[in-house]
Amino acid sequence: MSTQGLPAGIRSRYEVVGVRGRRIARLEETDLGLFELSAETAWHLGTNNLGVFVGGMRSLGPTIERLTRLESRSSESTWIIVAATKKMAAVIVQRWFEAPTERDVAVSTLQLPKMRGNIVLSTPEALKRIGAEAASQTAGIILVDMLCQVHRARKMPPTRRGFVIQNDRPQLISDFRGNLTLEGWAPPLIILAGEPAKAIHTSTVARSYCLDGLLFVDGRSLMFHGSSANKDGDVGRDRDDY
Repeated sequence: MSTQGLPAGIRSRYEVVGVRGRRIARLEETDLGLFELSAETAWHLGTNNLGVFVGGMRSLGPTIERLTRLESRSSESTWIIVAATKKMAAVIVQRWFEAPTERDVAVSTLQLPKMRGNIVLSTPEALKRIGAEAASQTAGIILVDMLCQVHRARKMPPTRRGFVIQNDRPQLISDFRGNLTLEGWAPPLIILAGEPAKAIHTSTVARSYCLDGLLFVDGRSLMFHGSSANKDGDVGRDRDDY
């Protein structure tokens, strides 16, 4: 498909291919070729309501280091990074949004969403506070969920004691994505998880985010790139408990 047939607002978001990796089959993990989030691929995902599941990611530190390469001061593309927990968001702020320091960012005082260049950092609960201008050029919503648990936090019916879980976290992400729909297209949802896809009930994951299906990418091959990527370097020690 030629990009000339796509809306101009879509083409402009993917002038730089920001996400690359090796597409794989879920169970056999056979190589299905290169995955590139080009304008054509993003249009296919967004109009067919498909997400991307990236399993086999390393722990949080290396994941943050890779994500920093999406940052750009000049790009027209906005990337929404959704941290699975506020604790994780605080670590991302400490190691990326602020100069790396040994000083911990306090979760209790952390105000989300936060912006840095073309990056917006949020949790599912803070997505509703992202302004329309910041969200208008969203190229992708990247959920950093190393333990792959966010999709389980659904609104539940009352228990015998009357206890109700009101906060439907995956629905918050789905609603935010739906609000960005443009000409039948919504920005792709990319889920980063520590476990490989074959170890996860990915059909349940897809349903939880109101997706019709998922493509699978090998996390070991995943690369991010912005029009003026950050310098290479370690952003901190590995942590697995987020």
